Parts: sequence; C-alpha cells; structure tokens
Amino acid sequence: MKSKWMTGIALVALVVLVAGCASPNTSGITVGAETDEYGNLQQVLQVDNAKLAKQLLVQDVVVGQTKNGLMKASIKLTSRLNKDVVSQSKFAWFDADGNELDPDTDPWRPLLLHGKETRTIQGVAPNAAAASFKLRVRAGEKTQWIIK
Repeated sequence: MKSKWMTGIALVALVVLVAGCASPNTSGITVGAETDEYGNLQQVLQVDNAKLAKQLLVQDVVVGQTKNGLMKASIKLTSRLNKDVVSQSKFAWFDADGNELDPDTDPWRPLLLHGKETRTIQGVAPNAAAASFKLRVRAGEKTQWIIK
C-alpha cells in the first residue's frame, strides 16, 4: 500500500516538473511571435501574473528585419495605472525548431512605465537563425538611491 502511494506522489511530482519545464514561468507576461505549422508568425500572449497583466497593455507587436537580415521586434506597452509600473524585460529568440538561441546573453533590463505612459521595447535577434521571439516581462522592485 505504501509503495503505491509513494509511486503516485512521484508520478504527480514528475508531471508537475515536466509541465513546469515546458513553458518557463516569467512570473509576469510573455508577448511574442511563434511560427505555426505553415511557417506563419502568430502572436503569442502568455500571462503568469494576473496583477502585472492588469497593469500593462500590449498595444502593438511589429516584426521585421534589419538591413543585415536579422529579425527585429518592436512591442508597444502602455501602463494602465496612474502610478509607476516597475518591471523588468528580456527578449528570448528561437530558431525554427523552437530552441532558444543564446539564452544567457540577454539580461533582464529595468522597465519603468510612469502613469499611463506608453513605451516601445525593441530587440534584434543575436543571429540569422532566429525564426521567432518572446518578450518576457516580470514584476520588478522599486529601488531607492541613497546619496551621501
């Protein structure tokens, strides 16, 4: 009896682990474009933090190419609040097979939107193999500068 119970718990833990690995939780929102089975880019919106999703509005996603043929993305975000929205953003670029390109090269960057402010976040793929992208946005922390 005990072994069946332990096997059941191990199975549930494995399912949770695999599900967690399938789509990284940004603890925020993810906006991007993925290639469908026909090779067309489709807009993606994933919400992992409902509070942050209520604070930000995705107004526009534009995908293009640089003169060198690299994929570039431009995403317009607007604060829905009358006060500051403190967050961080990071681009992730993927090849045609869905593998992330150079995952450790783009750091999280501070993203501060003042009340009702609209800001365009832009990124360029690290190389020509990029076929899709995601902009990950997570809640940030307010910092106070102490000047002595």
